[in-house]
Order: sequence, then C-alpha cells, then structure tokens
Amino acid sequence: MMEAKPAKHFPPKGGKKLALKDSPGKAVGIKPGGKKPIKPYINKEMKGKLGKSGNNNTKHKLAEDQKGPKKKKFPVDKDDGDSPGKAVGIKPGGKKPVKPYIKKERKGKLEKSADNNKKHTFAEDGKGPNKRTFPVDKDDGAPQAKKFKKGKFKPERQTDEELKNRLQKKKDLKMKRQQASRKDKFEIINQAKLLWGDLRVKKCDRDLKNKLMKALHELFRGKYKEMAFAHDTTRMLECFIQFGSHEQRQEVFEATKDDILLLSKSRYGRNVVKKLLMYGNKELVGAVIQTFKGHVRVMLRHALASSIIEDIYTDKALPAQKQMLKEELYGTTYTVCKSSVCDTVHKVVEANPDKRNFIINDMQKILTPMAQKEQVIKNSLVHKVFLDFFLLSPDKQRAEMIESIRESVIYMAHTHAGARVAMHCLWHGTAKDRKVIIKTMRTYMVKVATEEFSHLALLAMFDCVDDTRLIKQAVLSEIMSSLDEVVDNKYGKKVLLYLLTPRDPAHLLPEIIKVLEQGDGNAHSKKDKTSRWKELLEFVSPLLLDYLHNNAAKMAMSKASSVLVKAILAASACGDLRPAMTAVAHLANQKLIPGGIDGEFHMAEHPAGHIVLKWLIEQDVMLAKAGREECFARILVDTVDQDNLKTWVQVNRGTVVLCSLLKSCDQTVVAEVKAALHFFELDSNNSSIGAQILMSNLKKIASV
Repeated sequence: MMEAKPAKHFPPKGGKKLALKDSPGKAVGIKPGGKKPIKPYINKEMKGKLGKSGNNNTKHKLAEDQKGPKKKKFPVDKDDGDSPGKAVGIKPGGKKPVKPYIKKERKGKLEKSADNNKKHTFAEDGKGPNKRTFPVDKDDGAPQAKKFKKGKFKPERQTDEELKNRLQKKKDLKMKRQQASRKDKFEIINQAKLLWGDLRVKKCDRDLKNKLMKALHELFRGKYKEMAFAHDTTRMLECFIQFGSHEQRQEVFEATKDDILLLSKSRYGRNVVKKLLMYGNKELVGAVIQTFKGHVRVMLRHALASSIIEDIYTDKALPAQKQMLKEELYGTTYTVCKSSVCDTVHKVVEANPDKRNFIINDMQKILTPMAQKEQVIKNSLVHKVFLDFFLLSPDKQRAEMIESIRESVIYMAHTHAGARVAMHCLWHGTAKDRKVIIKTMRTYMVKVATEEFSHLALLAMFDCVDDTRLIKQAVLSEIMSSLDEVVDNKYGKKVLLYLLTPRDPAHLLPEIIKVLEQGDGNAHSKKDKTSRWKELLEFVSPLLLDYLHNNAAKMAMSKASSVLVKAILAASACGDLRPAMTAVAHLANQKLIPGGIDGEFHMAEHPAGHIVLKWLIEQDVMLAKAGREECFARILVDTVDQDNLKTWVQVNRGTVVLCSLLKSCDQTVVAEVKAALHFFELDSNNSSIGAQILMSNLKKIASV
C-alpha cells in the first residue's frame, strides 16, 4: 500500500520557515505544523535571530547544529559587565526610541544642495540656512507683508479695440461650434432669431407683425419638432404660438402631438405645451389633454411634467376632463365597473357595494407611494383623490393612510380638497398623528392661518386636539407673535374670531360650520369641546386685549378689523376690559366737525368707528348678565367731554350713537346724556332720520 502523504502545513502569510530548537521529531527543513506562539521580546533572553541571506531569492538556512543561527556578540562594558553594548557596524535588534525634539539641542539642518539630483547634506556650521526676515511694524511689532513691485502682477490693460476683437473672436468661436452641431439648420435659426427679435417688441404694429409671422412660418414649416427641444429655438416657437393664428397653432400641435409627453418632461419643451394650453381654443386644449390619458401617474412623478398636470387640472380642464385624469388613480377595479351613468367613484361604489373594498385597496396601493414624494403630494389632482379615499375608506385603512401621510399634510393644506384632507387627518388621527402634523407645521403657522383654505385646518385643530398645551406652544404662540399680519388678513381674522367666539354664524358661513361638525364625536378626542375652547380662550384673550389697548385707532377705525373689537371686548373675554375700553373711548373725545379734518373723520362720523361705538354700548347688556362690572357706556360718558358730546348731533351717524346711549342699561348714563342734550331741537340743520329718532327718544324719556 502506498503511504499517505503527510498533511501540508502553510506558514502564515509573509512568514518565514522556522526550526524549533527544543522540539524533537522535526526533520530539518520541514515546516512546523502550526503557528508558533509569539514570545514576548526580552533583550537578555534573546537567543538568536534569522540572518538575512545575501541573495534575496534564496531561502534562509537553518544552522547545522539545529540550534538556530549564531548569537550576535556585543562587546561588554567595562564598567557594568551585565550591560552588553553594540557591536561595531551592527544594527541592534529593536527600534531606536524616538528622542523628543528640543530646539536648544538641534545640531543641524538640511542644507539644500545646488544640484537637485544630489541628496541634502547637513550644513557645516551646524546652524542651517538663515531664515527670511520681513520688516517689522513699528506700532505693534508684527512683521509686515511682503511688498511687490508696482504693476508686476497686474494684467496689462487692453485697449477698446483689443477688447472688441477679443469678444468678436469668442463670438465667432461660438458660431463655429453651433454651425458644426446644427449643420444645415444653422442659417435657418439665425434668420429666425432676427425675425423673433423684431416680433417680440411691444411697439410692433399689426402689419409688421403679420409680415414677420409669415416669414417665421416659412422658416419653421416642417421643423417644429426639432425647434421645440432646444433652449433658444423653443423661445422662438413659443412666440410663434402666442402671436400666430389658430391654424398655425393647430399645425404646431399636429407636428408635435406624438411627442407631447416628451416635451412635458423637457426643461425647455414643456413651455411649448404650456403655450398651447394658454393660447389654444377649446378643441386644441382638449386634444392636448387627451394625449395624457393613461400616462397621468408617470407624469405626476416627474419633477417637470407634474406642473403641466397641475395647470391642466386647476385652470383648463372641464369636469369631464378632470374625471378622466383622476380615473387612473382609482385603480383597475373602478375602470372595469365604471359606466356612462356611474362615472364617479362614489356612484360606482354605491352601485357596486361588493367592489368597495377592492377599489379602496387599489387606491391605497397607488396613493401611498405618492405621499413620499414632495413634488407629487403638492398636486391638486392628488389631493382630490385623497379626499375621495377618506370619504369612502373604513376606519382601519383610513388610520393606515393617515400614518403614512401625516408628515406631508403641510404640503396639502393650500388647496380646497387638500385642506379637507388635513381636517380628516386631524379628526381621525391618533394623538401621535396629531402631534406629528402640528410639529411639521411649525414656522408655517402664520402662512397657514392667512390662506384661503388652509386656515380651515387650524379651526379643525382647535376643535379636536386635546393637548391644548401643545397648541398654545406650537400654534398660538407663533400666531400671537405676528398679530399685525394676522389681524389685517381676511382669513387670519377668522382664525382669531373662531378662538374668541367658536362657530358663531355671524362670522362663519353655514356650509363651513357643517363641515366642522363632521369632526364632532371622533374616536380620539376625549375632552369636552367647550372646556377645550375655554382653555384656548384663556391663553388668547389677555394677549388680544393688550394688542387692542396699544392699537385701538388701527382696529376701531378699520372696516376689516372692527369686528374683532366687539369679539375681544365680549362677555366671554378673560381679563380686565377697562384699559382696552378706555383706549377706544379716548378716540371719540374730540370735537366733531362735519366732513372731518383733512379727510379724517371723527370716530362718531367714521363708517366703521360709529358702528364700533354702537356695538360696544349694546353689548353692555351681555356683560351685565355675565356678572361683569365693566360698562362701556359708563366709560365713554366719563371719558368724552360734554361739550364734545353735544357736537355729535350735527351728523346722522353721531345721532345713532347718542340713541344707543339713551337706551343703555345704566340709568345714570341715560340721565347724563339727557341733561347734555336738553338744548336739542329739530331745525333745518338737524333734520336727518337719525335726528328725528333721537328727538322721539328724548320725548319718551321725558314723559317717563
């Protein structure tokens, strides 16, 4: 039998073959079976070291006596016999320790050789080359910067002719590159540019415009597709579409209709599509919209093409065309079940209740990825489909969708459908979902409060979020810090009025109140809504009272913000009303001159100011019922001098305010006003309807 070969042992990578001194049974030249354990280096116990062979290609040989290589002998120091010294010319076995650098002990510095091929040598004097020294500033002792010779590094000045020649060379070089790339179309494009430059001038008359358009038409005919994609020729084509006739626009569309989708994705070509939509007639616009059928999802996900879909859906598409664009986002089940009678998703679900879950599942699969892309989630078309999903979906799938889009709600609240999607997310979302939505709106609260649709999301937030502390810190504090902007805005004012008087029909449309009522009784709001409103009012009311005190003239004499004055000084207000009431009353403490001074009316004659006075006087009844001590009529009579009060009878609006004072719930006010008007009689100067009513009221009081 053949003997089995011994197992081959491989040395460690980069290692050397070693023969162990004390290991018996190892044949000379045979590599040991395993790795040799690393023995700690001890200088005294070092017994040998491999000698390096003169020829690098030959392997190291073991000593003949199998005891390893001979030891290196070092001369012994005479003073200390135990410390071996270095052998002359032999490098010691270990690394020499690095000596710390000490400036004083520096013995030399490399001196740069004149010949670059030679090695650097130490300077003979041991000091190295001298340092460069710069002149020292006398004031602070710091070295001055190196001074260069005047004009040494400045470019030579070019004459006007040289500069002109240089620019002309650049222009010629650019023309050559364009000519090489465009070849036969180069001359046509240059001629078109000259015509386009004259055509786009505002002072171009009709005859010249028709002549230029005819010449441009001859150049462009048959080349519309090539012109639509380049950055310079596309602008000429846009101008051609803008000033051209219907037949010329139709000709452009026929030449490019197969590439409308590519043009919509092009950085420059998409402007051609926009011009066709902007200046085309109904038939042309409908034909352009029809080219997007079946490609809406792809176009929505494209950064450039999504803006085309947005323009079509919001500005150009008819209801039937809008429905055609949305169909692709409803899924295949809807496409199979739809008919001419059931053409909307709600009608299809109503006619086919067994298909409801399939349609909802299809919509969820399509819409969920869209929520992750900012460019898609901002589109109005997507918002409408999301709203349809929330109106149809059951609780479980609705909760899953809210969790997936809660960080993107801020991008949806600016549209009609998107604002209602945000309201649904707040109504039906968990406490965590609501917290995430509110935090994503931070730094945008003023913008949200002052937009037409997004302010409704804030109203829904005030209705359903139980964490009023979070609303105060994240929402109201930001709005209150920008009251000047919010008060002057039409929609910002509604937000403040809702905080002061929630769901008041005087400030909100009945349709909006019905929409807000949809969130009542949701599963995640535990706190009573009246207590929630009261907590928010306690935070807002003192801040608004202070703002009214400092800006009484601005608010009381403005038609837009005068409504806020009545709401701020209502019976439900929290805090002392007297400072704000006194500030409003001081505005009326002036002599009334009919017609005003320099166009500025007295408050009793001002269209908004006299209404504010009338409202606040009539509101004293509600304050008395609420048990409050403040009375605006009392403060007004105490603030306004009687001589100034008498002048109010000269104008119709002033008599209206005086009639309100005579009907005050405070009888002392009635007596003082009656005493001040004892002289009043009807004459040719005081014959207005308000004066007649005032006279009849005085007679009734006198007869009592």
